[in-house]
Amino acid sequence: MNAMEKLKLTKELRALIEAIPDQKGMEKLSSAKRLRELIELLGGPAAEAASALYQSIIDGKAAVSIELLQQVRAEAEKNLHDPLLIEAVNVLIAQVNEMVGTAE
Repeated sequence: MNAMEKLKLTKELRALIEAIPDQKGMEKLSSAKRLRELIELLGGPAAEAASALYQSIIDGKAAVSIELLQQVRAEAEKNLHDPLLIEAVNVLIAQVNEMVGTAE
C-alpha cells in the first residue's frame, strides 16, 4: 500500500470515528465494522485484539443478560482500549433500553 492510499484510509478512519457517536442502528453497526477493517488495513492490532465477545454483541448474536454484562465488564477491565468495546457497550445499552421501553 502506498502513502497516498494510507492517507485516504486514515482520512476515512478519522471521519468514521467522529461520525459513529451520532449514528444509530444499522448505520452504526456498518460503520463499526468498517472502522475495524480500516484499522486492520492500516496495520493496527485490531485483528489480534478484537474480542469475540464484543464482535458477537455487535453482530447481534449475543442477547443481553446479567452474565453477558459481567463478561463484558471482565473483558473491559483487561483492555479498555479495545476498538470494539465502545460499540459493543452501545449495542448493549440499546438492547436494554428496548427491553425496558426507554427511549435513547
